[in-house]
Amino acid sequence: MPLLFNYLRRIYVYRSMIMTMAIREIQSRYAGTLAGFVWSVINPLMMIFVFWFVFSVGFKVQPLGNVPFIVVFLCGLIPWTLFNETLMANTNTITRNVHLVKKMVFPTEILSIVNLVASLISHGIMLVILLVLLLFYKIPFSFYNLQFLYYFIALSVFTLGLSWFFSAVNVFYRDVGQILGVILSMWFWLTPIVWLMDMVPKEYQYIIKLNPIYYIVEGYRFAFIYHVTFWENYHLGIYFWGVSLLSLFIGGFIFRKLKPEFADVL
Repeated sequence: MPLLFNYLRRIYVYRSMIMTMAIREIQSRYAGTLAGFVWSVINPLMMIFVFWFVFSVGFKVQPLGNVPFIVVFLCGLIPWTLFNETLMANTNTITRNVHLVKKMVFPTEILSIVNLVASLISHGIMLVILLVLLLFYKIPFSFYNLQFLYYFIALSVFTLGLSWFFSAVNVFYRDVGQILGVILSMWFWLTPIVWLMDMVPKEYQYIIKLNPIYYIVEGYRFAFIYHVTFWENYHLGIYFWGVSLLSLFIGGFIFRKLKPEFADVL
């Protein structure tokens, strides 16, 4: 626990630096492109359109409760995109910032948080798209919608723990990024994002629920579509937070142990 509080304290102390670096990271992603920031809107729109066409028009997937597939799908895709984008960016964040890592006074642990903050741009854009769809399909808004903030915080904690772990290990084993890309591709299809939980026989659904991202995906749907409070799913919540805090502790511990060797290896 002292390790966790120490990290949280450092995040607060360097909050201004984190925001400044996050803005620079966002600018660097679109530097040299003609459309610039517009790509951050075009990319999610095209991805949403392709999945909608394949599964809603092609396979004619019909969710329960007569909720349009595109809305159910988008509620799952939004948190997944944040998770995937942040984790992949953070895996290489130490090796991409050698000039900062070799400065002994620089707090390298904040690099993972910088990428998380930078990913909030695409997250926010996709949330706006979702809100437009809710209006279009006349799905009512309510205070339940604000619960997405809880699930966002939960996802951030889980992602940060994994980010510290993979970013530290990737310094010594550069194959980690490639392996993680394969794992995330499999992870996406093992999470009920483009398919529905009721497609799985009930006796096997508990296996899917062991996936921590399942809790987040369903949470976003509870917040925006089904209007279910997060404490009604308390048993999965306890499991998720157990896994998340464990990942945060292990990730922070590994990062702290390997950090003194970063400069020598790089």
